[in-house]
Amino acid sequence: MNNVIVHNAVRFVALLILQLFFMDQINFLGYINPMVYIFFVLLFPLENNRWGFLLLAFLLGIIMDTFQDTGGAHAVATVTLAFMRPLLLKLVYGQGYLTKNLKIIQSPLDRFLLLLLLAIVVHHVLLFALVIFNTSQILYILKLTLSIGIASYIMITILFLLFSKRKEQ
Repeated sequence: MNNVIVHNAVRFVALLILQLFFMDQINFLGYINPMVYIFFVLLFPLENNRWGFLLLAFLLGIIMDTFQDTGGAHAVATVTLAFMRPLLLKLVYGQGYLTKNLKIIQSPLDRFLLLLLLAIVVHHVLLFALVIFNTSQILYILKLTLSIGIASYIMITILFLLFSKRKEQ
């Protein structure tokens, strides 16, 4: 049990450092910064305390808000993603999720990519809608969601491939 806690604490801190000190400095085309910190929400163990998980998601989001001065938008988007994760897992993995045997880091690549796509859409649409908070800017919100979502999708996929435990065939 302690190994799981330490492993998740290291993952939490490592993804925060990666996000804050590396990904936020990219500014590709002047505005594209991949958001890899949501990878923590996807990889958090399924059998752990749900309230503790939501609290960690809030802490992750509020730290991002502090550094990016977004007034709570990251916290809301991250907690919403954490709250919706069981629904997304049931949608993507079906009965495998219900049996609690699922380890996302060891799941097939196609299932993970679908889960990642759904998570990015949920997180980014809500985040940018809250940051911009103007209904006349819907096309701009969608542009940000698409461009930053693609960058996030690519970077998280690279991280998944680097750290997943694949069986040798």
